[in-house]
Amino acid sequence: MSTKTPIRFLDGGLGTTLESPPHNAKFKADSSLWSSDFLVTSPRTLSGVHRAFVEAGADVLLTATYQASFEGFAATKKAGTPESALNKDKENKRSSGQDDSATYSKEEASVVMRNAVSLAKEAFASSQCAGSKNIGKHVALSLGAYGATTKPSTEYSGEYTPEHMQTVEGLVDWHDQRLEVFRDDEATWNDVNYVSFETLPVLKEVQAVRRVMAKHNTTQHFREWWISCVFPNDDLTLPDGSPVSAVVEAMLTNRGDQGQRPWGIGINCTDIKKLDMLLHQYEAAAQSILDTDDTQDASARRAQWPWLVTYPDGAQGSVYNTETQQWEIDPEMKKKGPQRPWHEELAQIITKTAERGRWKGILVGGCCKTTPDDIRKLRSQLATIESDAYFLESG
Repeated sequence: MSTKTPIRFLDGGLGTTLESPPHNAKFKADSSLWSSDFLVTSPRTLSGVHRAFVEAGADVLLTATYQASFEGFAATKKAGTPESALNKDKENKRSSGQDDSATYSKEEASVVMRNAVSLAKEAFASSQCAGSKNIGKHVALSLGAYGATTKPSTEYSGEYTPEHMQTVEGLVDWHDQRLEVFRDDEATWNDVNYVSFETLPVLKEVQAVRRVMAKHNTTQHFREWWISCVFPNDDLTLPDGSPVSAVVEAMLTNRGDQGQRPWGIGINCTDIKKLDMLLHQYEAAAQSILDTDDTQDASARRAQWPWLVTYPDGAQGSVYNTETQQWEIDPEMKKKGPQRPWHEELAQIITKTAERGRWKGILVGGCCKTTPDDIRKLRSQLATIESDAYFLESG
């Protein structure tokens, strides 16, 4: 195995890019679909954003399915349905015990969600850099936390309701149903290269998705996949209070019926100021689990390590209000003055991480408030740094 760490590039914040010029999207506060709503209202706009990230140097595109769920589509009127007709239809169907024909059935929602995979794949083929440079370009199926699909969203608090969604079993059932939308359609699954469980705020959800992948990610249809958690707390714990050591143990331990071990583990939608400290804690926890055989040489031990997947937000002092679905300036951060450019800070963190030589590889990108230009600058920054610790796999 090469001593250099391979680096691949993920895209940036899809929803927040849609909110920015030239798209200027206004997401509805009463909708839990957020960017997934564009699968219905403007797939062409989604395609344009995907292409922009490809042309900025992204090797991996996340699908517009982060907030997609049966519940969200069931509460969403079909394109062209007047509000008055929607309300009348809901009232009639509710009284008769039938499904809402003005909103999306499970079958209809499944078709819309699967189309997100096609849109991401087509973005590679239709981008200005299509051709040989698209070798090694991949689609990652984005599956957000259960809390990302609720209204208001609870992926930053982990305060899940109803009560059965606070159990591993309840979360297994919920994630199982959503993954089946993609896994049970052969053409769609063939276009999926990675599966991403993102922004998980509770330890039980980490345990749940491993069980789901053990069921669905069989040898014949195997896909590399990752688990990524969110750390909004100042003490570097999950929203449910779990420390990093417990999080990494839940991700990687193979004792008993733990489910399938992921190809990658990581951190997303987290303040970049916390990232370096979190990565050191991730590495210490992973080392205690993986580097237990002293008879192996360093290369053999490293082969046991997963990929690191990290895509911090680029909020630069802004805080997301889950009630209003708006970004608000943090007064305390404003007092500290201008922030260091996001791409420079992240490039330095990734370089130092690669120099420690732990991870099998690094997949790096951005989350909320990061744009195609941020990804372009990040890739350029890492390409110009003289380091023997890593190499850029493509582009």
